[in-house]
Amino acid sequence: MKYTPSIACANQLNLEKDIEEIISTDIRNLHVDIMDGHYVPNLCLSLDTIKQISQRFPSMKLDTHIMVTNPDDYIDRLQQCGIESLAFHVNATNFSYRTIQKIKKLSMRAGIVLNPSEPVSILSEIIDEIDYVLVMSIEPGFAGQKFIEKTYEKIKELAKIKQDRQLAFEIFVDGGISPHIGKLLKEIGADYLILGYPAIFDQPDGIQSSFKRFKDIVEGDK
Repeated sequence: MKYTPSIACANQLNLEKDIEEIISTDIRNLHVDIMDGHYVPNLCLSLDTIKQISQRFPSMKLDTHIMVTNPDDYIDRLQQCGIESLAFHVNATNFSYRTIQKIKKLSMRAGIVLNPSEPVSILSEIIDEIDYVLVMSIEPGFAGQKFIEKTYEKIKELAKIKQDRQLAFEIFVDGGISPHIGKLLKEIGADYLILGYPAIFDQPDGIQSSFKRFKDIVEGDK
């Protein structure tokens, strides 16, 4: 199992300190959310901030989830920020195939985001073109929501498609993931867990200790 902490859930007044503590856990991925205030009714993380994070912490791989109405407008600029992976919402463009190819042309991994109300079937024409699927287990735009139980069936369905068609895409899950939810997601085929408040942030014992506790449960040590 792989883990990628969502820095939208970090302490924004002490972002550098939180990232340094994440690094101390040996995690080498960060999940970056970009919200434009239109696709979702919220704003999050400027491109300047992302570029500074990339420059300050070059050992960290940044996977980015763009919640925006015009995903193609962000691709070139995010590549310049040092992003490794970029996931966009399939309903944010009429030209998903073109957007995927543009991301890949700039040597980034291309991902598609599935909202809770969207079935896996909407990916049928492009699933063999993408590097990963980011399954939202909460509605996008705001942290702290409760995990949506129907997410489990989507993960099972994606894992079956992956096996039956011998595809290599990875399955990311984002939203409301507690340790015990994470353990079940691992068992049914998730590859990446995006870590937020129920996992490692805003915990009384800090990021390092809470991640150890989370990982021990997910990977079956406790």
